Amino acid sequence: MTAIEILRNEHHVILEAMDLLEHQVHDIRRGDPFDAGFARWAVEFVSEFIDDAHHAKEEGVLFGLLAGHGLAQDCPPLADMLADHRRHRELAADMERSSARGDGLAFAGATLSLVELLRRHVLTENELVFNVAERLLTPADDAEAVRAFGRVVQERDGALVRQRHLAAIECWRRALEGSLPPGA
Repeated sequence: MTAIEILRNEHHVILEAMDLLEHQVHDIRRGDPFDAGFARWAVEFVSEFIDDAHHAKEEGVLFGLLAGHGLAQDCPPLADMLADHRRHRELAADMERSSARGDGLAFAGATLSLVELLRRHVLTENELVFNVAERLLTPADDAEAVRAFGRVVQERDGALVRQRHLAAIECWRRALEGSLPPGA
């Protein structure tokens, strides 16, 4: 698997989780009880899986390799992606604070903002950044990136984090299945 395939695969997982988060937001706004367990998992997912694992691969590995091929990190599109990562961290902190207070509506607001940000961000990376990366990176760059991704996983127990969150996504999907709209 190439470095870009690894990142695209992680994007697929992120989008699956965003569907669940959006569903929970609609439940909260409809007046359903605030599910502290779901909120706790959501905060962990956006922190551990997205930021600690996925963004670490992009910021710590991919973007540096792209910069080595002339794509400056202080110019679009990389500057925009890095700004999105910073905004992601702000929204994740808002989610955590509102969850700790048990403030379902504030949690829903921060979560919906994060869902919208991540969907747009993933689309931009998949359709622009990763396509450019596939054209610019050499096979040696790709091999280096894959090795570096492996180090990120090893340093952060990423394999265990991934397995735990994949299992949680499936559990939450099953738990919410009875109330998911058709086609969701």
